[in-house]
Amino acid sequence: MSFSEESSSRGRFAYFTLALLLAGIAGGVNAIAFFAFGVRISHMTGNVSWFGESFASGRVDNALEAGYLVIAFILGACASEALLETSRKRSRGQYIPALILEIVTLGAVAFWGHTNPEANENLLMRCLAFSMGLQNALTTRVSGAVVRPTHLTGVLTDLGIQMVRMVVWLRDGFRTGGLKGFWKHLVGLPGAQQFERARLQMGLALSFVLGSVIGSFLFLSFGTIVLLLPCLGLMMVIALDLSTMASHTPVAST
Repeated sequence: MSFSEESSSRGRFAYFTLALLLAGIAGGVNAIAFFAFGVRISHMTGNVSWFGESFASGRVDNALEAGYLVIAFILGACASEALLETSRKRSRGQYIPALILEIVTLGAVAFWGHTNPEANENLLMRCLAFSMGLQNALTTRVSGAVVRPTHLTGVLTDLGIQMVRMVVWLRDGFRTGGLKGFWKHLVGLPGAQQFERARLQMGLALSFVLGSVIGSFLFLSFGTIVLLLPCLGLMMVIALDLSTMASHTPVAST
Protein backbone atom coordinates (compact mmCIF):
# COMPACT_ATOMS: atom_id res chain seq x y z
CA MET A 1 0.00 0.00 0.00
CA SER A 2 1.37 3.41 -0.98
CA PHE A 3 1.59 6.35 1.43
CA SER A 4 -1.28 8.15 -0.33
CA GLU A 5 -3.49 5.04 -0.15
CA GLU A 6 -2.63 4.57 3.53
CA SER A 7 -3.42 8.23 4.28
CA SER A 8 -6.71 7.94 2.42
CA SER A 9 -7.62 4.78 4.36
CA ARG A 10 -6.79 6.42 7.69
CA GLY A 11 -8.78 9.50 6.72
CA ARG A 12 -11.85 7.48 5.81
CA PHE A 13 -11.60 5.54 9.06
CA ALA A 14 -11.55 8.84 10.96
CA TYR A 15 -14.49 10.06 8.89
CA PHE A 16 -16.57 6.97 9.65
CA THR A 17 -15.70 7.22 13.34
CA LEU A 18 -16.67 10.89 13.45
CA ALA A 19 -20.00 10.20 11.72
CA LEU A 20 -20.82 7.32 14.07
CA LEU A 21 -20.05 9.42 17.14
CA LEU A 22 -22.34 12.20 15.95
CA ALA A 23 -25.19 9.79 15.27
CA GLY A 24 -24.80 8.13 18.68
CA ILE A 25 -24.79 11.50 20.43
CA ALA A 26 -27.93 12.54 18.56
CA GLY A 27 -29.69 9.34 19.64
CA GLY A 28 -28.70 9.87 23.26
CA VAL A 29 -29.84 13.50 23.40
CA ASN A 30 -33.13 12.65 21.69
CA ALA A 31 -33.87 9.86 24.18
CA ILE A 32 -32.93 11.97 27.21
CA ALA A 33 -35.17 14.80 26.00
CA PHE A 34 -38.09 12.41 25.62
CA PHE A 35 -37.76 11.09 29.17
CA ALA A 36 -37.20 14.57 30.59
CA PHE A 37 -39.95 16.44 28.74
CA GLY A 38 -42.08 13.87 26.95
CA VAL A 39 -41.23 15.32 23.52
CA ARG A 40 -39.31 13.81 20.60
CA ILE A 41 -37.01 16.79 20.44
CA SER A 42 -35.44 16.02 17.06
CA HIS A 43 -38.55 14.53 15.43
CA MET A 44 -39.63 17.56 13.42
CA THR A 45 -42.21 15.60 11.42
CA GLY A 46 -43.92 14.70 14.68
CA ASN A 47 -43.66 18.26 15.99
CA VAL A 48 -45.19 19.70 12.83
CA SER A 49 -48.01 17.14 13.16
CA TRP A 50 -48.38 18.16 16.81
CA PHE A 51 -48.71 21.77 15.70
CA GLY A 52 -51.41 20.92 13.15
CA GLU A 53 -53.37 18.67 15.51
CA SER A 54 -53.21 21.19 18.36
CA PHE A 55 -54.17 24.11 16.15
CA ALA A 56 -57.11 22.22 14.65
CA SER A 57 -58.40 21.19 18.09
CA GLY A 58 -58.09 24.72 19.49
CA ARG A 59 -55.14 24.02 21.82
CA VAL A 60 -53.27 27.14 20.85
CA ASP A 61 -50.67 26.90 23.63
CA ASN A 62 -49.60 23.42 22.47
CA ALA A 63 -49.56 24.55 18.85
CA LEU A 64 -47.32 27.49 19.73
CA GLU A 65 -44.91 25.28 21.69
CA ALA A 66 -44.65 22.85 18.77
CA GLY A 67 -43.99 25.80 16.47
CA TYR A 68 -41.29 27.15 18.79
CA LEU A 69 -39.54 23.76 18.75
CA VAL A 70 -39.53 23.71 14.96
CA ILE A 71 -38.20 27.28 14.81
CA ALA A 72 -35.47 26.46 17.38
CA PHE A 73 -34.43 23.42 15.34
CA ILE A 74 -34.21 25.50 12.16
CA LEU A 75 -32.19 28.18 13.94
CA GLY A 76 -29.79 25.51 15.19
CA ALA A 77 -29.31 24.20 11.65
CA CYS A 78 -28.76 27.76 10.38
CA ALA A 79 -26.21 28.47 13.11
CA SER A 80 -24.36 25.25 12.37
CA GLU A 81 -24.17 25.92 8.64
CA ALA A 82 -23.09 29.52 9.18
CA LEU A 83 -20.27 28.41 11.49
CA LEU A 84 -19.25 25.65 9.10
CA GLU A 85 -19.06 28.13 6.24
CA THR A 86 -16.67 30.34 8.21
CA SER A 87 -14.20 27.45 8.60
CA ARG A 88 -14.79 25.37 5.46
CA LYS A 89 -11.35 26.18 4.00
CA ARG A 90 -9.52 24.65 6.94
CA SER A 91 -7.88 21.28 6.34
CA ARG A 92 -8.73 20.24 9.91
CA GLY A 93 -11.00 21.55 12.62
CA GLN A 94 -13.84 22.55 10.31
CA TYR A 95 -16.54 21.48 12.75
CA ILE A 96 -15.08 22.92 15.96
CA PRO A 97 -17.06 26.21 16.17
CA ALA A 98 -20.41 24.42 15.71
CA LEU A 99 -19.37 21.63 18.08
CA ILE A 100 -18.37 24.12 20.78
CA LEU A 101 -21.75 25.86 20.46
CA GLU A 102 -23.53 22.52 20.86
CA ILE A 103 -21.39 21.63 23.89
CA VAL A 104 -22.22 24.97 25.52
CA THR A 105 -25.94 24.52 24.79
CA LEU A 106 -26.14 20.95 26.11
CA GLY A 107 -23.95 21.78 29.12
CA ALA A 108 -26.15 24.72 30.04
CA VAL A 109 -29.30 22.58 29.86
CA ALA A 110 -27.63 19.82 31.90
CA PHE A 111 -26.58 22.13 34.74
CA TRP A 112 -29.71 24.28 34.74
CA GLY A 113 -32.06 21.30 34.66
CA HIS A 114 -30.09 19.54 37.39
CA THR A 115 -29.78 22.49 39.78
CA ASN A 116 -33.24 23.92 39.10
CA PRO A 117 -35.77 21.07 39.04
CA GLU A 118 -38.59 23.59 38.61
CA ALA A 119 -36.87 25.28 35.68
CA ASN A 120 -38.78 26.53 32.64
CA GLU A 121 -39.18 23.28 30.73
CA ASN A 122 -40.32 25.04 27.57
CA LEU A 123 -37.07 27.01 27.38
CA LEU A 124 -34.98 23.90 28.02
CA MET A 125 -36.87 22.00 25.30
CA ARG A 126 -36.20 24.80 22.81
CA CYS A 127 -32.51 24.79 23.70
CA LEU A 128 -32.36 21.05 23.09
CA ALA A 129 -34.22 21.45 19.80
CA PHE A 130 -31.63 24.10 18.86
CA SER A 131 -28.83 21.65 19.71
CA MET A 132 -30.49 18.95 17.61
CA GLY A 133 -30.66 21.36 14.69
CA LEU A 134 -26.92 21.86 15.12
CA GLN A 135 -26.45 18.08 15.37
CA ASN A 136 -28.52 17.38 12.30
CA ALA A 137 -26.71 19.94 10.16
CA LEU A 138 -23.33 18.65 11.35
CA THR A 139 -24.16 15.03 10.59
CA THR A 140 -25.57 16.03 7.21
CA ARG A 141 -22.32 17.81 6.34
CA VAL A 142 -20.12 14.99 7.68
CA SER A 143 -22.02 12.32 5.74
CA GLY A 144 -22.24 14.33 2.53
CA ALA A 145 -26.05 14.45 2.90
CA VAL A 146 -26.16 10.64 2.91
CA VAL A 147 -27.98 10.55 6.24
CA ARG A 148 -29.54 12.80 8.84
CA PRO A 149 -30.04 11.46 12.36
CA THR A 150 -33.68 12.56 12.50
CA HIS A 151 -34.52 10.74 9.26
CA LEU A 152 -33.91 7.11 10.19
CA THR A 153 -36.96 6.05 8.18
CA GLY A 154 -35.07 7.08 5.06
CA VAL A 155 -31.93 5.33 6.26
CA LEU A 156 -33.78 2.07 6.84
CA THR A 157 -35.50 2.40 3.47
CA ASP A 158 -32.13 2.81 1.76
CA LEU A 159 -30.77 -0.17 3.67
CA GLY A 160 -33.67 -2.29 2.41
CA ILE A 161 -32.85 -1.24 -1.15
CA GLN A 162 -29.16 -1.98 -0.62
CA MET A 163 -29.92 -5.43 0.81
CA VAL A 164 -31.76 -6.35 -2.39
CA ARG A 165 -28.82 -5.06 -4.43
CA MET A 166 -26.47 -7.21 -2.36
CA VAL A 167 -28.59 -10.30 -3.11
CA VAL A 168 -28.56 -9.41 -6.81
CA TRP A 169 -24.78 -8.97 -6.64
CA LEU A 170 -24.39 -12.44 -5.13
CA ARG A 171 -26.75 -13.88 -7.73
CA ASP A 172 -24.69 -12.33 -10.51
CA GLY A 173 -21.58 -13.94 -9.05
CA PHE A 174 -23.28 -17.32 -9.14
CA ARG A 175 -24.49 -16.82 -12.70
CA THR A 176 -21.07 -15.89 -14.00
CA GLY A 177 -18.92 -18.30 -12.00
CA GLY A 178 -21.16 -20.84 -10.31
CA LEU A 179 -20.45 -21.63 -6.67
CA LYS A 180 -16.91 -20.29 -7.02
CA GLY A 181 -18.23 -16.98 -8.32
CA PHE A 182 -20.87 -16.85 -5.60
CA TRP A 183 -18.22 -17.47 -2.92
CA LYS A 184 -15.94 -14.85 -4.40
CA HIS A 185 -18.70 -12.21 -4.29
CA LEU A 186 -19.72 -13.29 -0.79
CA VAL A 187 -16.17 -12.98 0.57
CA GLY A 188 -15.75 -9.63 -1.17
CA LEU A 189 -19.07 -8.25 0.04
CA PRO A 190 -17.77 -6.56 3.24
CA GLY A 191 -15.24 -4.53 1.25
CA ALA A 192 -17.19 -3.97 -1.96
CA GLN A 193 -16.99 -0.29 -2.88
CA GLN A 194 -20.54 -0.16 -4.24
CA PHE A 195 -21.90 -1.01 -0.78
CA GLU A 196 -19.85 1.57 1.14
CA ARG A 197 -22.86 3.83 1.55
CA ALA A 198 -24.92 0.94 2.92
CA ARG A 199 -22.24 0.18 5.52
CA LEU A 200 -22.20 3.82 6.60
CA GLN A 201 -25.98 4.01 6.90
CA MET A 202 -26.15 0.78 8.86
CA GLY A 203 -23.46 2.03 11.22
CA LEU A 204 -25.23 5.36 11.72
CA ALA A 205 -28.57 3.69 12.42
CA LEU A 206 -27.00 1.29 14.94
CA SER A 207 -25.10 4.15 16.59
CA PHE A 208 -28.31 6.16 16.94
CA VAL A 209 -30.09 3.19 18.52
CA LEU A 210 -27.18 2.50 20.88
CA GLY A 211 -27.06 6.16 21.90
CA SER A 212 -30.80 6.07 22.59
CA VAL A 213 -30.49 2.99 24.80
CA ILE A 214 -27.53 4.34 26.78
CA GLY A 215 -29.06 7.82 27.10
CA SER A 216 -32.37 6.41 28.36
CA PHE A 217 -30.72 4.13 30.90
CA LEU A 218 -28.45 6.84 32.30
CA PHE A 219 -31.20 9.46 32.48
CA LEU A 220 -33.41 7.13 34.51
CA SER A 221 -30.51 6.74 36.95
CA PHE A 222 -29.05 10.25 37.12
CA GLY A 223 -31.41 12.78 35.52
CA THR A 224 -30.64 15.69 33.17
CA ILE A 225 -27.01 15.96 34.33
CA VAL A 226 -26.43 12.98 32.01
CA LEU A 227 -26.45 15.49 29.13
CA LEU A 228 -22.84 16.13 30.08
CA LEU A 229 -21.99 12.72 28.61
CA PRO A 230 -22.88 13.79 25.04
CA CYS A 231 -20.69 16.85 25.71
CA LEU A 232 -17.77 14.51 26.34
CA GLY A 233 -18.62 12.69 23.13
CA LEU A 234 -18.58 15.98 21.25
CA MET A 235 -15.14 16.73 22.71
CA MET A 236 -13.99 13.41 21.26
CA VAL A 237 -15.35 14.54 17.89
CA ILE A 238 -13.35 17.76 18.23
CA ALA A 239 -10.18 15.79 18.99
CA LEU A 240 -10.81 13.57 15.98
CA ASP A 241 -11.55 16.55 13.75
CA LEU A 242 -8.21 18.08 14.77
CA SER A 243 -6.24 14.87 14.30
CA THR A 244 -3.97 14.26 11.34
CA MET A 245 -6.23 11.35 10.40
CA ALA A 246 -9.24 13.59 9.83
CA SER A 247 -10.74 13.67 6.37
CA HIS A 248 -13.66 15.81 5.29
CA THR A 249 -14.35 14.00 2.06
CA PRO A 250 -17.83 12.47 2.37
CA VAL A 251 -18.81 9.06 1.07
CA ALA A 252 -20.26 9.36 -2.39
CA SER A 253 -24.05 9.34 -2.43
CA THR A 254 -24.33 7.09 -5.48
